[in-house]
Amino acid sequence: MKRRDDLARTAALQLLDSWEGSNAPIDDLLSDLDGSLSDDRDRRFARQLVLGTLRWRLRLDWIIGHFSRRPVDELDTRVLNILRMGILQISVLDRVPERAAIHTSVELAKRQGVRSASGLINAVLRSFQREPHRVQYPDPEAESARHLSLYYSHPIWLVERWMKRWGLEKTRDMLIRNNEYAPLWLRLNPLRSTSAALCAELRLEPGPENYFRALDPRQALNSAAFNKGHFQVQDPSAGLAVALLDPQPGERVLDACSAPGGKTAQIAERMLDKGLILAADLSHARLRLLRENTQRLALHSIHPVTWDGSVTSGNLFDRVLVDAPCSGTGTLGRHPDARWNRAPEQFPLLIERQQSILAAAFAQLRPGGTLVYSTCSLEHMENEAIVEHFISHTPDAQIEEAHRSLPDDARVGRYVQTVPGQHLGDGAFAARIHKVKS
Repeated sequence: MKRRDDLARTAALQLLDSWEGSNAPIDDLLSDLDGSLSDDRDRRFARQLVLGTLRWRLRLDWIIGHFSRRPVDELDTRVLNILRMGILQISVLDRVPERAAIHTSVELAKRQGVRSASGLINAVLRSFQREPHRVQYPDPEAESARHLSLYYSHPIWLVERWMKRWGLEKTRDMLIRNNEYAPLWLRLNPLRSTSAALCAELRLEPGPENYFRALDPRQALNSAAFNKGHFQVQDPSAGLAVALLDPQPGERVLDACSAPGGKTAQIAERMLDKGLILAADLSHARLRLLRENTQRLALHSIHPVTWDGSVTSGNLFDRVLVDAPCSGTGTLGRHPDARWNRAPEQFPLLIERQQSILAAAFAQLRPGGTLVYSTCSLEHMENEAIVEHFISHTPDAQIEEAHRSLPDDARVGRYVQTVPGQHLGDGAFAARIHKVKS
């Protein structure tokens, strides 16, 4: 009979193999994993294995390369993932005895169709257990970017980009933060509950205004408070874009890239659910999630519509939010798979799309109205450069410096920019643009 942990390891291995073949967002695959395991402990351990293996992937491969008689890039994907999970359990996780990690990895290979590699897996893991000191990283002085890349498991092109902008120490802080546990943040729905009532029902730690860190995420997500729409899951930094937009009751608002609807709901709550919010998105599946959130939160001012974000509709709005599709480099701690799905050559197409959506959305704004452009990116080319290019080519567009709207927030200057390791929550950017009356 299989041990319970073996069920979790098997499920984690199969999920990692599936991800390698598809590069689908890991969150989509994790929802399938939760359905395949009946025991909550198995789900937690399997998630820990999957997210840890993706988070530390580059460092794990570097370690394997020191002990494997075959080059890492020549190893079968399944063999490599078994080795990665084994090294993770020995070097990062603290709940699994080293001998158990080795034994279960070898047995996993035998059960999962790679029995011929069980000897190699056993040899690599035992060698690492005995001689971890054999693992040497590039010199932190002579090859600082390569050292940070391998030791903290981030793509070197991204490390080099961040070092150029923020310097070595701040970059190291960002990398460290990205490898830490990402907490679950809740935003109170003040139309449905109060802070006191929410804290009485759930185990919470207060954060910024109307935000709470869930001390027991599973309790929160399975609670009656969640089902009744008393809160929405949202990172505090994500809410800054809506605070900068400052929508008012009775206004007409366009959320141009709305799904799955976290910021859309926040707009409705700030408007006291009075007015019109056109929640536009291209994805039918994501709009379905938005509708589900809207119903759960009991918000009636939100009207979902399919729109690709790059063509005008002829309507005019008092305020427009453009939460543009982006590289997501500010959320790599929450989405560790994204660091391996991004490449520098993807940016030109992203930037073209961002420019197109911003121009089309601005055309929907009435003269005298306000638009906020936001991303969850840390990259200058997706943030400041997009906004400055747009302003320089649009005569009736003016920057309204963010600190004038949010004067008491230390994260705010000309623009909003939060950075993991320097600020609470994920990395996010927002800019406020005014449409001049003719």
